[in-house]
Amino acid sequence: MMNIKETIIFAPETFNLAETTRSIEVAKECSHVFHCIFMGYSKKYSYLIEESNFTFIHLEPHLSDKQITQIMNVDQMNGIKHPFTYEHIKERVQNEKRLIKIYQPVSIVIGTTLSMFISSRVCNTPLVYIKPLAYTRPYFEEGYLPSPFTSMNLLAATIKKLFISIALRITYKPKSFTKVAKEENVSLPKYTIDALDADYNLITTTPEISQVYNLPDHYQYIGPVYAKLDVPIPKFFDHLPTDQPIIYFAMGSSGSPNIIVKLLHILSELKVTVVCPMKRMIKSQLHKLSFNENIILCDFLPAHKISKFIDLSIIHGGEGTVQTACLTGKPFLGFGLQQEQRVNINQCVRFGNALSFRKKDFTKARMEQLINHALSTRTIKEKALEIQQVLKDINGPENAAKFLIKHFTVT
Repeated sequence: MMNIKETIIFAPETFNLAETTRSIEVAKECSHVFHCIFMGYSKKYSYLIEESNFTFIHLEPHLSDKQITQIMNVDQMNGIKHPFTYEHIKERVQNEKRLIKIYQPVSIVIGTTLSMFISSRVCNTPLVYIKPLAYTRPYFEEGYLPSPFTSMNLLAATIKKLFISIALRITYKPKSFTKVAKEENVSLPKYTIDALDADYNLITTTPEISQVYNLPDHYQYIGPVYAKLDVPIPKFFDHLPTDQPIIYFAMGSSGSPNIIVKLLHILSELKVTVVCPMKRMIKSQLHKLSFNENIILCDFLPAHKISKFIDLSIIHGGEGTVQTACLTGKPFLGFGLQQEQRVNINQCVRFGNALSFRKKDFTKARMEQLINHALSTRTIKEKALEIQQVLKDINGPENAAKFLIKHFTVT
């Protein structure tokens, strides 16, 4: 007798590369048990889903490039206007409900697909959120807060306590969400931080890095989940110079083209070779750019396969990018574009395998100093190897799949 697979809907925000690839990696690990389908509101990275042989359903309202930029700006605290109007959320929820009714999934796995916090509850479908620990209730209650809260003096301790108290008690939720939730007879949690929790929260780090060892029952560590793009290593890696450091420089899908270009110009003046898979990100500016020959621009790379070629990474603080850098066993420099990314970087700074930098460091002298310090400091290099050992045998996608199979396989 042939068993009919139950369905799981994966609903990352498909304009976000990290969320999209994270969902793909988990789906690959459980597709032998479940029928895995994907939905999203942007086609920006949907081709990666289809190339992985999963069905992608594009729902309305479609997110335009302008709206995606608005979301990114709010996320990075560079703006306050977001596209999630009442009409937008209302249409999302209606179309999500329709999709759930058609496919009857045993679970929905999300990234920051906020409308699903309403739709899943309306349909009584368990919601699983694969996410970082940063800026969750367990993080604020037990976690390490980066600067300016690291000083041990009384003032810093008092400010830290007040900051945590406020963060745990904020009740703000966009009016569009609360209005649609009320119309759907869905009760959202009182506090903002709890409203961003799903029924189950799979945390994509390890306690050795987060230093948070006690999680609530609806939380579980699964370990790193990051992109493993099935593309070959380009031939140019076989011909890289051997007389100067090789730097991998990537800023993820949330990277700013202007920041990427500015750093590339600085790096082009240093005695380093830079491999930068950000060609797509800065394509609108390529016609007016000119770099020295030590800058190699390309498209997506299998970042998890190039550790033997590189000496150092320069990255933004997206958790998957940070973890990929950690798994190279080489130091990295991190430039966080928003608070969660700064937390991810600072956890590694605290561990000892990374250095952080800000816009004030965007000078030739300062970047040269940071690179030389990371490459010449024995303890940083030793810590880079140590964190590689911590993470190398943890299969985050497999752990997530085991969770889904255990909780949602119908026997």
